[in-house]
Amino acid sequence: MTWIDLGNPFPKHPHDLYKPFRWVTGKIQHLPAGLPVASPAVLEALQQRRTVRQFAALEDAGLADFLWYACRTYESWPSDLGFELEYRASPSAGAIHPIHLVIKRPHDERWWLYEPRGHFLAELTTAPKAFEGLWEHSQQLLNAPHATLILFLAEPGKALAKYQEGCSLIWRDAGAQIATMALAACGLGLNFCPLGITGEPWASALAEESQLVGVGLAFLGLAP
Repeated sequence: MTWIDLGNPFPKHPHDLYKPFRWVTGKIQHLPAGLPVASPAVLEALQQRRTVRQFAALEDAGLADFLWYACRTYESWPSDLGFELEYRASPSAGAIHPIHLVIKRPHDERWWLYEPRGHFLAELTTAPKAFEGLWEHSQQLLNAPHATLILFLAEPGKALAKYQEGCSLIWRDAGAQIATMALAACGLGLNFCPLGITGEPWASALAEESQLVGVGLAFLGLAP
């Protein structure tokens, strides 16, 4: 067995200053706020949650509700790291949240960045070229032509500005985000399936100098 040692994370003193990645975006799609829904309590959702691998197409309203409950920012505030810290449903080391969500809906060639502080989607205009073949690659792993594909895209510089040996924190953030989304999907009656692939080498092609890296994918959709 080969175990890759990612080191032991520890806060830097002093910390680094990091300039966040600047996205190249086009069209903006504002999403409605989530409506109150009857859903199981958290402990019931923990017992009911299952990975389901069959999907019907999810309408925009359903996607908006899912992102509202699982991924949006509840509160943000300035920091001396060079970017804002945030509270979301998913825990994150240092409230940094270095994981971005990039979404591809079925039968739509565009890829969309979810902005959790404003609850909207921003078209990534350079993504179709950078991600060419990624959708097909995901379909080879699991044939789900009607599912919405979610790419977990890490920005390591955010976490590494505060923590030395912070790479394992980024993977733990991605896992925490996936678990939170799985429980939210259960509460909303949606099917959710994380994929084992990371999205590399496509994900890192979106930026230069290793500013972005893929740390996972998932399928989301309605029960057929």
